[in-house]
Amino acid sequence: MSSACPPIRSAISTAFALLLVVCMAIGLVGCGTQDDDTGTRSPANTTDRVLFPVEQDGRWGYIDRTGQVVIEPTFERAWAFVDGRALVRESGRFGFVDSSGQVVVEPTYRDAWHFSNGLAPVQQDSLWGFIDRSGNLVVNPTFRLAPDVVEESRRSIAGGDGDLQRTAQNGRFGYRNASGDTVIAPRFDQAWYFRDGRARVKVDSLWGYIDRSGSMAIEPAFPRAWDFRNGLARVIRPSGERAYIDTTGATVWP
Repeated sequence: MSSACPPIRSAISTAFALLLVVCMAIGLVGCGTQDDDTGTRSPANTTDRVLFPVEQDGRWGYIDRTGQVVIEPTFERAWAFVDGRALVRESGRFGFVDSSGQVVVEPTYRDAWHFSNGLAPVQQDSLWGFIDRSGNLVVNPTFRLAPDVVEESRRSIAGGDGDLQRTAQNGRFGYRNASGDTVIAPRFDQAWYFRDGRARVKVDSLWGYIDRSGSMAIEPAFPRAWDFRNGLARVIRPSGERAYIDTTGATVWP
């Protein structure tokens, strides 16, 4: 490992300590096998300019909350902005862009992960290291651990944006409060955490969204759906069309 200032050493030590604990519990999972459909590459957008990745004609760009395209679809693949940088893929290699669409880290890495506290893990050959927001290599690639394990563990531990947690009974899902009392009866085929006041639930083979009272805020109509982030959620319609909807269910894009 190359030399690093104390805050960087602390961040790296914490990340890999968590990795070791999680790996012992659930085993390693390679980053390169993950896709946006799993949700693992799509944490909350933490930039001042909130943007959302979209696909048009096989290329990826970004829209704002109103559905306006602000970064033209030019990338082979694109993911959410985190710490002011978005992970993109071109010709099978990974790099990063800023919120203007400018490439700040050329797509030269075999794999990469989102920024956190100014650092992003990147893979060269089979080893992982860390770069800063300018693309400078801060920690030489010497690690074989995959950082998506950290993200999955964090998402699992962090849960949703409120005190309601999932509960299951006889194969059905509902929600309980911090005291352990059931507040939304287990009646869904599947359910996920609340985000932006909505939780996605599955009824039969379709996904919809409930509010915190358990009422259906957006009727189940989607074969695939993802959590709300910054007021929008990505869904796939029965036709196969990708779309973004707001918390009322109105289509924002396309």
